[in-house]
Amino acid sequence: MRAAVVETLGKPPVYGTFQEPQALENEEVVEVLTAGIKQLERSAVAGVHYSSPKKLPIVPGIDGVGRTKDGKRVFFASFRRPYGAMAERSVASWTVPVPDGVDDATAAALINPAFAAWLPLHWRAEMQPGETVLIIGATSASGKLAVTAARQAKAGRIVAAGRRLEVLEKLDVDAIVDLKLEGDELKQAFADAAGPGGYQVIVDYIWGPATEALLATLNNHDLSSHAGGRGIRLVNVGSMSSPTITLPAGVLRSSQLQILGSGTGNFPPVPEMQRYVKDILDMAAKGVLTIETQEHPLAEISEVWDLNKVGDVRSVMRISH
Repeated sequence: MRAAVVETLGKPPVYGTFQEPQALENEEVVEVLTAGIKQLERSAVAGVHYSSPKKLPIVPGIDGVGRTKDGKRVFFASFRRPYGAMAERSVASWTVPVPDGVDDATAAALINPAFAAWLPLHWRAEMQPGETVLIIGATSASGKLAVTAARQAKAGRIVAAGRRLEVLEKLDVDAIVDLKLEGDELKQAFADAAGPGGYQVIVDYIWGPATEALLATLNNHDLSSHAGGRGIRLVNVGSMSSPTITLPAGVLRSSQLQILGSGTGNFPPVPEMQRYVKDILDMAAKGVLTIETQEHPLAEISEVWDLNKVGDVRSVMRISH
């Protein structure tokens, strides 16, 4: 079958042939319609992600839109290597029907960045209505979706932090923080934006200096106990700014701070994943969630692999019609 094939880490996939996938128990083979190119896959193929393959060749792509044997159009997850989503056929670990009001490209492009918004808020932080939510990196595709997810979940206050002021100012939020600020100015901006109740949930897509500035504002400077409620849950989703931070031990001892991660290593059980996908696709069908896409034929995989690496447009490979 025709497929995108990763032959060498650090180089884009090439258009070629690959062996037909064989489904194991609780899997099914799907005819692939579309598959989006995601940052996770770019990092894995570059060899810099914790999920980078140890054995090659593989077909990249962890999910897509396809048709099952009975003709149903579904969003599918493809987690078993070497059979990824960017091929004429793939193996589906699980599927969710795609509503008629959602096109193939949107369904293929939306779920991954939406997961990066829904899972940190709902699965990892267990956000409650009325809580104050800070989104660091709110101008990214996932960041903007996190704003929508927090608003849908009835957050009491939403603060968006990012470097593109023209994007921040258009978001449905209660306060913004300009990440082009530095040092004490950035710390003060985080503190002022929090409001009187402080932050309860922080979703961080960038890590690095901005996170360090935020942590400095969470450090209490008296000897009183600040226990109560569910504390502050900081969920790291990405590291676009830096893979590391300096974490003063006093921040952990002087505040009720929990630092969590959200990624493939702590995904929820499959029934929960399917429920989230259904909710996201239903909102897309109603026009609540949107994402800009650009389709390309699979034969152009090498040329377009990094085309929309930066920006709001998502590249989607068209496998078949």
